[in-house]
Amino acid sequence: MYILTREKDSIESGAFASPNDGGTPVVQFFVNKDDAITYNTLLEAIGEQLEVTETDNDAVDKLCSLMGYAYTVIEPGEIVIPRDETLYYDYVQRTDIP
Repeated sequence: MYILTREKDSIESGAFASPNDGGTPVVQFFVNKDDAITYNTLLEAIGEQLEVTETDNDAVDKLCSLMGYAYTVIEPGEIVIPRDETLYYDYVQRTDIP
C-alpha cells in the first residue's frame, strides 16, 4: 500500500490526514501507486508538499492505532479529491484571512 508522507520513504516524518465529518483525522492508504500519485498531484495544486511512500499492508492498522487516527483504504480506480475543509484551510493560509 501507499501513503502520503512529509518526506520520501519516511512514515516517521508524518502522514497526511484529512478530517472526517466528526473531525477525526483520516489517513488514506492507496492500494495502487498511480492513485496515490494522482491524489498527491491534487494536493500539490493547493500547496501541499508530500511524497508517496510505500508501506507494509500489516502496518496500516498499527500505525493508525498508534496515532489515534482513522484510516481508509482506497481501492484501485477510486477517485478521491481533497475535502472542502482542506481546500478552505489552504485558501485561508494563502490569503491570511483571520
